[in-house]
Amino acid sequence: MRGPEELWRSAPPAGRWAAAGGAVLVITGVAVGAAQLAERSGPSAQAGPEDRFSAAPECASVPEETVADLVDEASLDTSGGGLMPDSDAVRCAWTSVGTDAAPRTLQVEFRAHFTDASGDTTGAAAAAGAVAALEPFQRGEVVAPAALGEGALLGRASPAGSAGEAVFRDANLVVRVVYTGAGDPGGGAMDEGRAREGAAEAAEAIAASL
Repeated sequence: MRGPEELWRSAPPAGRWAAAGGAVLVITGVAVGAAQLAERSGPSAQAGPEDRFSAAPECASVPEETVADLVDEASLDTSGGGLMPDSDAVRCAWTSVGTDAAPRTLQVEFRAHFTDASGDTTGAAAAAGAVAALEPFQRGEVVAPAALGEGALLGRASPAGSAGEAVFRDANLVVRVVYTGAGDPGGGAMDEGRAREGAAEAAEAIAASL
């Protein structure tokens, strides 16, 4: 019986990156679901007066030129989210899988954390805690661009290094960016450095637009 690595290598490039993009989205969904369960005590359904972001930004807030630069022939494949206990989330994914361009996927998750009902934990504090909790899971972590602010993370989102991930916080908002795909049409996975650079480029553009 062939193992996961052998199956991955034998799959067509487009199929690999479609699966990779879906896997990251599934992981994100599981994380969001776990957060919902963890926040059952004293949740708030709306932002507090000190919370800068009263809702998560929409997918349209990601600069079009950045998406076009990273994903040729990109189309918005996934958008969704909604209110959760103590937060509001929006998830977006652009992909070129199925086109003549190199199969690539750019995924962005916005999550606005709200001050809890008791007022003991502000949205900004909750957001900072959420980013800090991600650190043990960063593989191949490198220094994030200074433009992303204190505590920002930059690394790879998969053990193989073919998906770069950048995470940063702006007040009570946490933004996670994952960039993955093939380096060229019909080619193998982009290298780790290029994947990280793509994630960082998108994150910096988003940070500047907020």
